[in-house]
Amino acid sequence: MINNFNKARWILNNEGPGSLGKKTVKVINRKLGVSKTLLSPGEAYNYLSNPLFGVTQKDILKSSKSSAGSRMKPSSALWFVPYFDHVTFGGIYTIFRFIEEFANRGLKTTIVIFDNKYFDVEKMKRDVAKHFPGLADVEVINFNPGAQSVDELPERDIAFATIWMSAYLLLRYNQTKSKYYFVQDYEPLFYEAGSMYALAESTYRFGYTGIINTPGLLRAINQRHGMEGVSFIPAVDKRFYYPRPGPKSSGKKRIFFYARPNNPRNSFELGILTIKLLKERFGDSVEIVTAGSNWDEEVYGLKNQIINLGLLNSLQEVGDLYRSCDIGFVYMLSKHPSYQPFEFMACGMATVSNYNEDNLWLFKEGKNCLLAEPSPAAMAEKIITLIENEKLRKKIAAAGLKNINFNWQTELDKVWEYITS
Repeated sequence: MINNFNKARWILNNEGPGSLGKKTVKVINRKLGVSKTLLSPGEAYNYLSNPLFGVTQKDILKSSKSSAGSRMKPSSALWFVPYFDHVTFGGIYTIFRFIEEFANRGLKTTIVIFDNKYFDVEKMKRDVAKHFPGLADVEVINFNPGAQSVDELPERDIAFATIWMSAYLLLRYNQTKSKYYFVQDYEPLFYEAGSMYALAESTYRFGYTGIINTPGLLRAINQRHGMEGVSFIPAVDKRFYYPRPGPKSSGKKRIFFYARPNNPRNSFELGILTIKLLKERFGDSVEIVTAGSNWDEEVYGLKNQIINLGLLNSLQEVGDLYRSCDIGFVYMLSKHPSYQPFEFMACGMATVSNYNEDNLWLFKEGKNCLLAEPSPAAMAEKIITLIENEKLRKKIAAAGLKNINFNWQTELDKVWEYITS
């Protein structure tokens, strides 16, 4: 998921720090141990002016022609992957599940990191191998689009883009027989309708075959852009996400909110207003916990009103937190339900989210969750219903747990069969 941090990093790596000028502001995130560079809106020009994004119809036709031959069972694969700080976070974790699975099935695997020329390759390989031992010997290439040509990359039978910027690299990478687009959300919606939106949306018309995270997202992209492909359903890792072994001890009802102020699709502001309505109604008789990102609750008038855990350090911590809660609510405005509802349900929480037609393949109102219009009042209304109606809350939680029965191996097998048949 690219944000202002990633845009800044791209410019620093490919244009140099001078291109950012005096508008650059650095924020040190002590918990993560990384330096985040935030850009003013005007810096989008520096990002988009990179020659990488200057594609023509000729480039698209050349790409399609290079990978138009008959499909054969592959023996090698190349993945364009954005730089990451933590391999266990969200979409990156999912990407590496598939990379490892395909490597274990015999594919000679190359990972190309294209947006951070300063990272330590050997350290990254060690970090990856710690969680994905099947990739202990994987080839990792530190590729700098500003100084190197895609033609210099090794030839591989199949190749994958994993985020919209990497689709532009894949377009020029013609040393392959098949091109796939590993899509985990409708990424144009990460931006307002404008230049970034336009270039992200364009990638769905590059002629790739989609490997799409959830059937709802595949349907949306197919209907809008005609992309064909296969979908998979993300399973939860049962090592971390499972229900509490016994009934919750009596006490305050505990409510969790997935709070990410820098991700507009999670409607942080609406969530905060929902929390305030709940606190006005119940006061200290309910306990509200937030996690997902670091932010200052005092700025939003919630000091001493909530437990703000910020960014947790491990999946075990996340699972333990979810098991301690009765109700979880999350907003998701793009075309993917996010991982949180899967994890809420797997941990035995009653789940509340906003109406989103692209996610109704999973969300069943009144059965495995409650759905609300996005207004804070509507969301609070549904949460209040679950707080006050214990029978309904337990019914929703039990159905959610039952419905989250997806298995990673089944999903991996399905995608492997699709690309090798």
